[in-house]
Amino acid sequence: MSPGGQWRLVKPEGLAPAPRGAHACVALGTKVLVFGGADRAPITFSDLWMLETADGKFEWTRISPILAAGCKMLPRSGATLTAVGGRVYLFGGTEPVSGLCFNELKVLDPATWTWSDVEAQGTLPPARHSHCAECLADTCMIVYGGAGYQGPMQDLWIYNSLQNAWTRPQLSGEQPVAREMHTGCMVDPTTLLVYGGRGGKDKVLCDAALFDAKAMKWTAIEPTPFSRCAHTSVVLPLPPPPAEGSAPSTSDGAQPSGSGQAQGSNGGGASAAGGGGAGGGGGCRVLVYGGYSGEAVEGDVLQLDPKTLEIELVRRGPRESDKGGTVPAVRFAHSAAVVPAPDAPTGYAVIVFGGVNPAEDLNDVAVWM
Repeated sequence: MSPGGQWRLVKPEGLAPAPRGAHACVALGTKVLVFGGADRAPITFSDLWMLETADGKFEWTRISPILAAGCKMLPRSGATLTAVGGRVYLFGGTEPVSGLCFNELKVLDPATWTWSDVEAQGTLPPARHSHCAECLADTCMIVYGGAGYQGPMQDLWIYNSLQNAWTRPQLSGEQPVAREMHTGCMVDPTTLLVYGGRGGKDKVLCDAALFDAKAMKWTAIEPTPFSRCAHTSVVLPLPPPPAEGSAPSTSDGAQPSGSGQAQGSNGGGASAAGGGGAGGGGGCRVLVYGGYSGEAVEGDVLQLDPKTLEIELVRRGPRESDKGGTVPAVRFAHSAAVVPAPDAPTGYAVIVFGGVNPAEDLNDVAVWM
């Protein structure tokens, strides 16, 4: 069944970031960090912002970080922020006017707001943007795909923060096709779920795949009825089961739709909350929001079961019946992050920021609970 949910639009206090898409985003407890991105001009950003969400009070603060000796923060879009071991790693990205792509790794110390260059050992991954990057087993960062100078990529890399080294492991199993603008999220500490993206010849993809980092193996690839790129995916724990005799329904009163075919930033930097038990995501589900389907910019919320890889529609939207100002506008290249929310049934909420649609660049904040 679908646990449902509902949207809430909030207007944070403080000066907000300029409208943008393809920015990087990560949650640190109740704080959401946003870096970079670009608007449709395109003006590319290198600014750092913090959205505090504690106690239901939302407030933006622009961070003025310290740059360690020799560290330069060039504007970029399509980069990723990944929290590993109490620090935040920035990887990749592109400057869309010049077409320059980055493969440098930088680290942010949230205690001092200091950016530093990481002089990692091993062969560096090729430059890329619109990839996915997630925290693996608490001490590593796993990077998959993206677009480089030759187009979409399908390589997988691991950065070990304890060894300060990059490796490209030997993989087994059927590999997904090369892609960019996909999402990746950890459905347990060592299992990565990749969904959608854009492949060769600008084809918007509908498949999902699971990667087992313990075995270094792709274990499943399945199609779904929903093609998406530049969307977001996050992991949420499952709510407690309903009381016996109660009838399940979605929050808007509709019965859950039947699941589709079995399935396995983002607009460049979506944050996922780690969670779930062992065995490929037991006790959690993956929520997918927005993106581009190949035909239209979307506003639907989808749910993936990380065990069965089945997908279902949780909420279509915006709909004609929605009152103005209650549901976020359709968008792609936005970001999403999971933060604690004591008043939510699961104890967590999804924070969506910014993005782009055919009418405008966005800098609004929406909450899915």
